[in-house]
Amino acid sequence: MQRPFATLAPEYAALLAAMRLDPAREHELAARAAVVLALSERHRDEWAEVAGKTGVPRLWGLASFERESGSDYARSPAQGDRWDRVSVNVPRGLGPYQCWGDACVAAYRLDHLDEVAGVTPADDRCQTTDDGKQFCHPTSVIFHPNWTWARACYEGELFNGFGPRAHGRATSYLWSWTNIYTGGKYVADGKWDPDTRDQQCGMVPMMAALLSASRRMRLDSALALADAPPWSVAPGSAGLPPAAPGPVDEGSGAAVPAPASPAPSSDLPAVFDPNVTAWLQAALNRLSASRSLDATEGFSKDPPLVVDGCYGRHTRRAVTAFQAAHGLVPDGLAGPLTLAAIRGQMTEVR
Repeated sequence: MQRPFATLAPEYAALLAAMRLDPAREHELAARAAVVLALSERHRDEWAEVAGKTGVPRLWGLASFERESGSDYARSPAQGDRWDRVSVNVPRGLGPYQCWGDACVAAYRLDHLDEVAGVTPADDRCQTTDDGKQFCHPTSVIFHPNWTWARACYEGELFNGFGPRAHGRATSYLWSWTNIYTGGKYVADGKWDPDTRDQQCGMVPMMAALLSASRRMRLDSALALADAPPWSVAPGSAGLPPAAPGPVDEGSGAAVPAPASPAPSSDLPAVFDPNVTAWLQAALNRLSASRSLDATEGFSKDPPLVVDGCYGRHTRRAVTAFQAAHGLVPDGLAGPLTLAAIRGQMTEVR
């Protein structure tokens, strides 16, 4: 079985190339990106420390934090709770932290985002101040080529969940406010509404707008990823894709639609099937209730998984906990070995 990113990377590349902004949102997006960037400049040292300790690029972090917490630096990126208190929402029991940057580092490590870079950033890129705090200089941060735009899309979708794929839709978490997103949203746990449109900006257009704004402010070196979609490097480009309708056929003059999400691949894990995911969630709930996972730090603090067939961050964390407790690679992706181990544990608790 191929790793899911290797299977999905060509799809992300095609969608990035075809992405066009919703013209009705163009000015709103640019204005909000300027606000997000201005807020981040007030926390530049903390973002440098986060990047130095986790390897997560600031560009991805800014778009994710805007999507999760509206760029409110009183809130943790992990679940939107206040970082100066013990968290009460999933994941529960985190904190309190000394600063927002500490909460961000903990959140990214919890979701294994620090492993994407492939090389753990060296501690000697950071300095310890007289008061015992660590500071990582922005110029010392090294971004590894694993953090491409396609990988940024994958990690964003993995962070939120692959549920929309089961309904044949591109996730709004990435693509809202673009031509790639055609509607549909979970309006409650396990409740999908195909006619509801997500009104919040997706991560990818926000990343594009942040890159454009940073270029105007000459901050692009702090936000650049290892590669770039065609629209961001075209001659005269401001770093933003044009507004829809996008490219046209030279012969007919008709607009060329964005590529549809491909049919599910046999190379993808079985848990991309919502029925398999629902079984997995119910099984992990059963094993947790039977105390099979109590020894794994963090898992027992959270409530049971919602059995909704959506492979999201909470399911991934529960899978990671199970894998760590049973000698499997704790990557949070339930492949054949993990599913077999869960079936074996289920047999024992019956």
